This record gives sequence, C-alpha cells and structure tokens, in this order.
Amino acid sequence: MNFKTINLNIENKIASVEINRPEVLNAFNTELTLELQQATQIVKDDDDVRVVILSGAGRAFSSGADLAEREPKWDNAKDGLLKGYKPSFDNIISMPKPVIASIQGPAAGIGAAFAMSCDLRIMSEDAYILSVFSNIALVPDGGLSWLLPKYLGYGKAFEYAIEAKKIEAKECLQFSIANKVSSVENLQKDTMEWALKLAKRSPQALANTKKLMRDSLSNSYLDTYNNEAEIQNNLVRSPQNIEAVTAFFEKREPNFD
Repeated sequence: MNFKTINLNIENKIASVEINRPEVLNAFNTELTLELQQATQIVKDDDDVRVVILSGAGRAFSSGADLAEREPKWDNAKDGLLKGYKPSFDNIISMPKPVIASIQGPAAGIGAAFAMSCDLRIMSEDAYILSVFSNIALVPDGGLSWLLPKYLGYGKAFEYAIEAKKIEAKECLQFSIANKVSSVENLQKDTMEWALKLAKRSPQALANTKKLMRDSLSNSYLDTYNNEAEIQNNLVRSPQNIEAVTAFFEKREPNFD
C-alpha cells in the first residue's frame, strides 16, 4: 500500500513504520492519523513480521498535533482521540510483537504518547519527551495522563505536565522511559541491530510475555500468576520450546523460522 505520510518497509522480519512529514516535524494531521491506523494494522496482521520499529523522518519523532490544519475530519476533540488516534494506540499495544520507538529530537504532545505507548524505546542524545498541552491550556491526552505517572510517579509527572518541561534523553534513561540512548549518528543503526536481535528470539515468547506484562498493569499478582501458569502450560513442549531446548543442548542458536 502506498502512503503519503508514512514510509512502511518490511524486510528481514522487521517492519519499519516511519512518520513522514519532516517539513512540519512530523506533526499529526488527519491524513497521517488515518494512515498510521492502516500501517499499524498491516504490521499487526502480518505473521511474518516479528518486530516493529516506529520512527520519524528528519529531525523529529513527532512534534504533536498539527495545529495549522484548517479542516480536520473530526467534529470535536473527543472524536479525534477516539476515532482518530485510538485505533493506532490499540494496534501498538495489542499486536503480538514488540514495538520499538526510535526517537530523535522532539516527541511532543500526541507524539510523546505514541513514543511512550510502544513496548521499548531507544532515544538519540538530542531527543526528549514533552507533554506540551498545558502551553495551550489543555490536558495531556493519548494516554499520557496514565503513562507519565507510571514511569515518573504522580508528583514528578504532574510537575512535568503542568510546566510543560522536557524530559531529556538522559532523564528518560534514569526514569526507565528509555531503554537505550544512542548518538544521533548511530540511532538508526543501533535501532535496527536491536530489532534484528529480537527478531531471532522465539515469537511465542515475545508475544506472550508482552501480553502478560501489559495485562499485569491492570491485574492483581495472583491473576497474573494464574495467567502465567495457563500460558506456560500451552507453550511447554510446543515446537518452539522443543527447538529452543534442543539448541541449548547442541550449543547453537535456535531457529524459529
């Protein structure tokens, strides 16, 4: 499928979804919002894809919503959030494969929400997360009111949100928002190397670990324990489990192709 605001490339079991409006720092207009829905659905449904990379073209991950758009599709902000952005967030969160946000420059507003909704994050040294909404007399959206306190704690998240303060890459690493920090020059290479490494691991282990840990954020300890037992029972002696154990004893890398 040809997109105007998204570059989608699938190779070596890695899907790269690149937001492509660099002239406006990858700000989200209606077209981009709808195309991201389609792109994330495509990679979610593609069983050959094992890892997804979400990134932005040029100098930014995304500067947020395009405030200059004159005729948005949505009648109001609620429709924009529920009918526009939410399907893409749902695809990222629910797809049975890890999604890596590769972040250069600003990830602001709804861009910050997309970066933080991914499973893993690698940031360049110049990158930052910014809940910019209070600057225009609005509240955080895209799930940021849930995501920021999970990482920062309530007090610090509230401070960063109401003062619209940047969370620089080094701070993101300290707060565990970022898993890795890379140089601007090496960000793309380091991201791809990470993705290729993950793509060699067991797809069923990746998918079910993501599900268990995502669900644990709203489940009790004992519910999670029981879910682990149920899933583990289904995976033991599966073809991937047998291959991994055999490879361990044969001192080789397992082959999950």
